[in-house]
Amino acid sequence: MKKVAGVVNYVRHQANQLYQSPNRTLEILEVFWDFSRRYFYALAFWSLFSAKLLHLFAHLYSLPLSKFILWGPSFFFQDVAILLLFRILVQKTSGFIAVTCALIVFPFSLIVSGMAAANFSVYVFTGSEIHWRQAKTFTGDAAALRTLLSGLTGFLIGEALLVAGALFTARPIHRFVGGVLHVLAWPCRWMLTRLRPCVGPLLQRFPKRSHTLPDPRLYEQIHLEDDYLNDSEDDDDDFLLDPLGHNVSENRRSTDRLIPRVLVLGFVFLAVTLRLLRPSEPVYLYLSGTLPLASLFEGGHRNSPVDISGLPPYQFTYLAGQDSLHIPPSWDWMPKDAGPGFEDWKPKLPNANESVHYSPQTNPLHISNLQQPVLESIQGVLADGSVKIKHVVLLKLESARADTFPVRKDSFLYNRIAETYDNGEIPKEVQDRIANLTRTAEFLTGFPSGFQHNDTLHAGHKAYGGLSASNAYTTSTYTLKSLAGTLCGVTPLVADFNREWEHHIYQPCLPHVFEMLSNQKGITSDTEDFTRWPWHSIWMQSVTEGYDNQDKLTPVLGFKDKYTKEIIESPEAKHYPVKSEEVNYYGYADTELREYISDAIDDAERDHKRLFLSHLTGTTHHPWGLPNNTYEQILGSTKGHNEDLNRYLNAVGFQDKWLTEIMGILEEKGVANETLLVMAGDHGLSLPNDGGITPYDNPHVGSFAVPIVLAHPQLPALEISAPVISDQIVPTILDLLIESNSLSKKATKPAKDILSLYEGQSLIRPLIQEQNGMQDWQFTVMNTGGSWLAVRSAARPQYRLVIPLVNDVEWRFSDLSTDPHELKPISRFNLADLAAVIHKKYDEEVLQWLFDAAYVTNWWVGENWARYRFHPQNQGGE
Repeated sequence: MKKVAGVVNYVRHQANQLYQSPNRTLEILEVFWDFSRRYFYALAFWSLFSAKLLHLFAHLYSLPLSKFILWGPSFFFQDVAILLLFRILVQKTSGFIAVTCALIVFPFSLIVSGMAAANFSVYVFTGSEIHWRQAKTFTGDAAALRTLLSGLTGFLIGEALLVAGALFTARPIHRFVGGVLHVLAWPCRWMLTRLRPCVGPLLQRFPKRSHTLPDPRLYEQIHLEDDYLNDSEDDDDDFLLDPLGHNVSENRRSTDRLIPRVLVLGFVFLAVTLRLLRPSEPVYLYLSGTLPLASLFEGGHRNSPVDISGLPPYQFTYLAGQDSLHIPPSWDWMPKDAGPGFEDWKPKLPNANESVHYSPQTNPLHISNLQQPVLESIQGVLADGSVKIKHVVLLKLESARADTFPVRKDSFLYNRIAETYDNGEIPKEVQDRIANLTRTAEFLTGFPSGFQHNDTLHAGHKAYGGLSASNAYTTSTYTLKSLAGTLCGVTPLVADFNREWEHHIYQPCLPHVFEMLSNQKGITSDTEDFTRWPWHSIWMQSVTEGYDNQDKLTPVLGFKDKYTKEIIESPEAKHYPVKSEEVNYYGYADTELREYISDAIDDAERDHKRLFLSHLTGTTHHPWGLPNNTYEQILGSTKGHNEDLNRYLNAVGFQDKWLTEIMGILEEKGVANETLLVMAGDHGLSLPNDGGITPYDNPHVGSFAVPIVLAHPQLPALEISAPVISDQIVPTILDLLIESNSLSKKATKPAKDILSLYEGQSLIRPLIQEQNGMQDWQFTVMNTGGSWLAVRSAARPQYRLVIPLVNDVEWRFSDLSTDPHELKPISRFNLADLAAVIHKKYDEEVLQWLFDAAYVTNWWVGENWARYRFHPQNQGGE
């Protein structure tokens, strides 16, 4: 505390001097530099080395141990070089040189300490490092900045640790690195000493340099209780400015001994040698990158989407020259002025490349099941007219893990809760809370939760009815990309953040399809036959649409009417004012939309329109705030991430009750038996597994598995256990509308033609997992989109491969049959190293699957870019 007090008193004194005599700014800056140069150097020292150690720790198992040990010293080469350079700048200087050095060292130290603290905060809360090339996206986005502020506590803790470390170790670090430089300068001094007889006469012509001491009056009234600010010469030889050694102090001469010279020069020789001999692989360049240069040299797209060096050249040529873009089919029902979503059908496009459309018939990876009959269990009710679908309500559930829909007894999540209690026993009253946490999800899916219920919730019915997928993945772990995948039946664009809105979404989205069907002959509101009514699409969310250009994406997806946070909090809003406070940094609780949903149904029924209502929930987003902070205690301990998990489970329970309210509104309006209720998670969350509060750059399977439910009370409850993905939702909805005779005769033919365009198989027909030797490959674009891509095949769903698209992340393989919670995935920085490990552990069949997945993904990413008309080389860093 004495040191802190000394610093405070000193700074206060200098500020007072500056205020009284502004013309002495330069002198005061010199004095401040003289005292603070050690501190700022130590701050840079700890920032660089702590960031590098965290960097290496994060990728500790991504290289074979032998390679990590062999090349490890070379990973510090850039950091050491920068610190040695800056040690030269923080020598004892005066005048213009001191001012120049201060203007370089001060901002550098502050910037790198801020970057190190931010990286520490993100790693603690998400389990991954910051990719600095992506940070520019947040600078102009107010909602994104509010997101970043959620990690402010971790940032402040990290910064405080760095500041404290620098404050108490400034002098020894300064002396130590100075000693290293003194040793490194020894060969130069030795050589110049031998040349002294020659250069001596020349040097005598110049006056001997002397230090200019600051005005003694600047030190008046400074009373310190120790010598922390005592600027002695014990560590300030001008070892480079005075190479002939005129001013070498006695203390410095300890570095002229044999042992220090051998140690320092030996380590430098080893590091330089290893750096020169190190293979020129991107992984080594990435691991050795220093923090200040991270945003300049980190990652970046390659010319080839996937680095498949190490792939056996034989047998992997079956996709060469293949593509899936073709002239769109000619349909007699298509109007001459094709509307939004069908621009590829517009005649005489100026660019020939824009006259093509995705064609499943020419896609070598496409497997269709439309030729299969409807599942036997639902054939009857679809054929006899029992299932009527007048309206479609699609709910995109924020951060919905598959195992929370519903929460089941003796599941991983249940056992995770039990671990937080003594002896692993959950108290009876807590078991009751868990049993009632996701009652509506249990009712909608028909999945047994293992809990006994004695009440009459949902009128005593065990299941609502419909199709529920128990092995479903999302098309993207980034919310806005996931929206495009679910609403348009596509795999999102393989590029960072929300870029779909400014590129060519290669399939019509559901609002586009419904608008096209509304433009067919015979569609009118002047009838009681709802199959002939026009469609009306509405988008709703109680959170902001200002994050990452979502306000631009929504109309591109086909929604003309929308209700968002910005609209419902406007004084012109119909139900203004909002009834509650904001629950998180995005907006309000989902329940603020209840009147708007009710109005939408009333308006549709009154105006004889078919409603397509899409709603993105937001309450289950971090930090899982609830109205009035009404939380129940579910976990027995708040240690580690348990408090976050407790909040998340409470938010899951809140969302479940919100689903109950939505179903109640449908019942109240008398449209429940004529409404298809579709629910899908935008992405999962690995919080119960590894503490991840966001899927940002998190390849854990918990971020991928989501619920997918298509519920209708007139359908029998049916579990789809085969592996599926959320781009199958659009074709399934269209298939249900067609097979249930819920479209007019004039609209059925166009619907069938449009249905044939989509990649995904329909869930109401038998799913084909492999055909003619080609597996049904399912791709997930990982948050934020341009770094990683996950792939699995429906034929062998136990295997997951996460593939890097840039040079600074790893390949990652997991076998869910033996490691369902991915406790020990295999990670390596290149395919060859990964294949070598898998070959030792598995048979040739698994190795073949690995190579197939890598080869197929490399082809598919190029296809993805072509379909979106996206050119990475023209994207300014993409």
